[in-house]
Amino acid sequence: MVAGTQGTVSFIGNSPLLTGSFSGLDTAAIIEASLAVKRIPIDRLNNRISENDTRIAAFNEFKALLETMQSAVNGLRNPPGSVGILNNVFEQKSAFVTSNTSTPGTDILGATATNNATAGTYEIDVLQIAQAHKISGGTLADVTTNLGVTETLTVNLAGATAGETVDIAITDGMTATDVVFAINAVTGTTGVRASALKIADGDYRIVFTAEETNRNIELTGAATLAGLNATTPTELDAAQPARLRLDGIATVIERDSNEINDLIDNVTIDLFKADVDAMGDPITTVTLEIEADLTGVRGQIDDFVAAYNDVKLFLKSQSVVSEDGEIDAAAILFGDNLLRSLGRDLGTDIAELVDGLDSTALSTLRNVGIELNDEGLLTVDEGTLNANLVDKLDEVRGVFEFGFQSSSPDVRLVARNELLNVGDFTIVDPGGAIDGTNLQVGGVDAFEVDGGVLRGLDGTIYEGMSLAYNRDTSDAGAPPVNIDISTSLGIAERLYQRLDDYVNAGDGLITEEVIRLSAQNEDFVDEIQTIEARLLIFQNKLIEKYAAMERAVAAAEAASSQLQAFLKGGDD
Repeated sequence: MVAGTQGTVSFIGNSPLLTGSFSGLDTAAIIEASLAVKRIPIDRLNNRISENDTRIAAFNEFKALLETMQSAVNGLRNPPGSVGILNNVFEQKSAFVTSNTSTPGTDILGATATNNATAGTYEIDVLQIAQAHKISGGTLADVTTNLGVTETLTVNLAGATAGETVDIAITDGMTATDVVFAINAVTGTTGVRASALKIADGDYRIVFTAEETNRNIELTGAATLAGLNATTPTELDAAQPARLRLDGIATVIERDSNEINDLIDNVTIDLFKADVDAMGDPITTVTLEIEADLTGVRGQIDDFVAAYNDVKLFLKSQSVVSEDGEIDAAAILFGDNLLRSLGRDLGTDIAELVDGLDSTALSTLRNVGIELNDEGLLTVDEGTLNANLVDKLDEVRGVFEFGFQSSSPDVRLVARNELLNVGDFTIVDPGGAIDGTNLQVGGVDAFEVDGGVLRGLDGTIYEGMSLAYNRDTSDAGAPPVNIDISTSLGIAERLYQRLDDYVNAGDGLITEEVIRLSAQNEDFVDEIQTIEARLLIFQNKLIEKYAAMERAVAAAEAASSQLQAFLKGGDD
């Protein structure tokens, strides 16, 4: 406020207001009080925004827990699609190497297997490892003297293409060191590298080494090679292939590289050394075992248990009530229908047995070795689970996975959409040429025939399902056949589908709720801005109103003062 001889000037926003100078009223306070009343809806809307922001944060925290759980069960559910097998933990393979002597098998070779590898045992004798060609020139007094050569030096490996061969321009003034540098500048293309070695004072050697095994180095350029004293180089290491025998087969297997990925399907073997006697016969035989990666399966199950328990603990934290009936401050989503329904459904999915399995097979998590404790959390019976993984792995898979069985060996599942729940059904093949027609299930068209593939028709429950059919669908003489298909929804598959209903980025229930709350906050912000615009108008009207009142009071006081002065003058 600024004090003046005529009173006090106050500011409401950026608007000046003369207050209290004539009326004796604090009009600024009156206006502020009037505006405060009008601001109550804004305060309420800001509170709603704050509450929504808190709920959005809580929902996002919960969604992150659900996504972690969904990721954990994905590897256990037999993921669909052409690359699903690569993400299926039950298909993960481990390669184990042992030997029949005191030399560890891992000293001789290593191996890795993809999920597509077939379990099996192989006996391998490594007779020779592949070797890179290495040659050396003779003695040079130094490597800094001008070679005095002008020509083209051609560098490549045996069998090189034109794109793998480089012509290097050698010019007068270049030294042996310069030539080595020029060769190494194109090693990425030629596969040949060079080095200048100092053996002793006055004794330098230029050594050439192939970057690839079993390929000879080829150098063309007589004057340059003469200058490097490498016209007739000494062979330090001969180029040679890897040689081995597999499973006692007499034929010796040869490969150019020590990394062999085409001998056993989906298995890569890395050879480290040969262990043979003076006659070249093997001393050590290595046993390579490709089998299911039980450690990976157990780890994925543990991840699932931990993720499920994190979700349950969050749900419990949102229902905490004190003894006197007060809702805990951290229970932001107390009583929320989404949480209640999901908590109920998860409990059902976890506890129910898996239909469609053999009556003697494991069919519940409890059978597998995973139980619910009194607090509703999952616990692992170490002995039972580990024993089942070793002795009943296929049955454990059945409890978790989407299962598929066909009465016909000619039909197999090649693809399915994310959320397929079709139960058991029978496909009727009427026989004859069926390519381009539809096959029926229960008297209704269900699958279109496209060569050797049966595709579920759009709009049916089979949409997204593709079956490979190993019969000539154009054969007019093919007999009719009924194909019985049995599918099962394992617990991991059920949970994945359940969670997808809530966290799907497009139409998940929690996703939609967060979007709804965010949109509501945007509406609240718009409403606040509208109210504030009205308040500005109201404020300006109040300022004008009280300013006019002050002017009227001032005018009245001025008239009164003049009258008093006039009367006083008349008395004189």
